[in-house]
Amino acid sequence: MREFFHTVKFKVLVCIFALLLGFLIYVAISAGAATLPKTILETVSTPFVSLSTAISDWMEDTIDKFVNADRYKRENEQLKEQLSEMYSQVLEKEDLQKENDQLKEMLDIAEEHSDYKWSPCCSVIARTAGDITGGFTINRGTNDGISLFDPVFNKVGLVGIVTEVSDNFSIVSGILSPDINVGVTGADSGVIGVIENDLVYSSEGLCVMNYTGKDSGIKKGEVIVTSGSAYFPEGLMVGTVTDIVTDDNGLSLHVLIEPCVDVFTVSDVFVLTGFDGKGDE
Repeated sequence: MREFFHTVKFKVLVCIFALLLGFLIYVAISAGAATLPKTILETVSTPFVSLSTAISDWMEDTIDKFVNADRYKRENEQLKEQLSEMYSQVLEKEDLQKENDQLKEMLDIAEEHSDYKWSPCCSVIARTAGDITGGFTINRGTNDGISLFDPVFNKVGLVGIVTEVSDNFSIVSGILSPDINVGVTGADSGVIGVIENDLVYSSEGLCVMNYTGKDSGIKKGEVIVTSGSAYFPEGLMVGTVTDIVTDDNGLSLHVLIEPCVDVFTVSDVFVLTGFDGKGDE
């Protein structure tokens, strides 16, 4: 007989009995029976009530999804349309703000330089791969009056020059490029020199001003602007002096200049298509 209590059959019977007991207790509570203390009945029946509630909730949720699937799909599509419309409105607002800012820039430039003629605002549409001097492509070309070697600028100062031009786009060499060769002068000292960039300094984000005498009086922090030529008008800001290096001959200086415009992040520019003195020798 003792062996029977260790058999699988006995264990199965115990499990069945336990399940039946739990079910009977649950029924007794549901019917309002008070044959056992209420606290004991509630404690024993709680797992069964929880399981029953969970199953009921799951069935209700499943049926709801099945019955209302089409309605949910329509609502989802409507929400997507509303979101798309809101996104379009945001983009339109940003475009209007950008255009407004560009018009303000043009007005400021026109008030300061009445002889300037320039292209419509140009957007940077690509950057020259692997170019440590920050070359880029703009979305304007000869159809907008742009010519080879036209200066590229914004309200801050000189950005670069056009080195290749097509009907609808142009390639710009930035202010750090060795392609830049422009006469400049110190705003305070009046010292004259020429921007002739060196790739070593270009990689450090600096322009080089050459042909400056040792006793010129130029100092760190001085603002450098264009001195005026057949290709560049007078007074376009180039940058500020960060360091002065004496040449090996001991007679001249290499003036290192930090550009006023970051060619690597600039996104909108103008191309100067005309100014008083353009083309004059």
